[in-house]
Amino acid sequence: MTYKVLFLNPLKDYIDRLVDSTPEGFSVTVMPADADVADMCREAAGADFLISGVSVPEEVFLAAENVKFIQYMSSGYGQLPLTVLDQLGVPVAQMKTHSISVAEHALTLMLTLLRRIPASLQLMRDGKWREDLDETSYSELYGKTVGIVGLGNIGRWVGRVVHHGFGANVVFYDRAEIPLTVSELIPARSVPLEELMAISDIVCLSVPLNAESDTMIGRDELALMKRSGLLVNVGRGEVVDEGALIDCLRDGRIAGAGLDVYAREPLDISSELLAMERAVCTPHMAGVGWENVERRIATVWQNIDAVLRGGIPSGVVTATKRAASVLAEEVVA
Repeated sequence: MTYKVLFLNPLKDYIDRLVDSTPEGFSVTVMPADADVADMCREAAGADFLISGVSVPEEVFLAAENVKFIQYMSSGYGQLPLTVLDQLGVPVAQMKTHSISVAEHALTLMLTLLRRIPASLQLMRDGKWREDLDETSYSELYGKTVGIVGLGNIGRWVGRVVHHGFGANVVFYDRAEIPLTVSELIPARSVPLEELMAISDIVCLSVPLNAESDTMIGRDELALMKRSGLLVNVGRGEVVDEGALIDCLRDGRIAGAGLDVYAREPLDISSELLAMERAVCTPHMAGVGWENVERRIATVWQNIDAVLRGGIPSGVVTATKRAASVLAEEVVA
């Protein structure tokens, strides 16, 4: 028996690697974003497994009547039609492989702001060699208080790195209950959001987008930050009131912001953020890296293997955790 795997709206960097890694007993069909929806539905109807990129039409998922498992290739799953997917009665999993790269990117943004790398580079381009350096405007991460909003997989990696690697103090806020063993491992202290915003030298946002987190960092929260404080966002752009943040940066009410995500993407080239010395912006690239590509592809086949063995794949976000239609003795070749 050959299982049909349908890869919908794939990123180009994943196609060859996934196809080349296909185990015996599987066939992979790739359908790009510009494929006809009717063609996608027809292919989905005969698929055993779906691998989904971003922005796949709901009707394609609904057409996948025989599918056993759907692997979503992104970490944030706010774009997924979870109500529709719950109707299918099969497990749907997000990717949980990106924590290391996103945490390292968050750290990069912190250090870039603390060491004022863009401003220093501009001085050199202007032919100035230390003449305009103001030592009081450069800082170390050592001994700073880093407040992490969202102590999930990414937040935990950030906490480990800044504490164990740089000697920073860590506090966190999370609406979910974080096991004491997790917070002790970093170590990190749980505080209310208002206290975190007020005492942190750096606020790092790593929360997913949902009804509770939408614009959770608004004018009132930003007003609590130290004037020397930095805001880093590697979660979702909509978590921050972008207009309020721009006002804070423009008026010097906070020292800087490192942003990888934005309320609207791609970020408009006319955005004031791109012209601000106090802002360091990157194009939603925190999870990018060839190591992460390899981890994601390995996760695809590991999760499919788990499903065929009757187990629960990693990262399930739907109500259905296990594929009831799969016999436990079916094993990936």
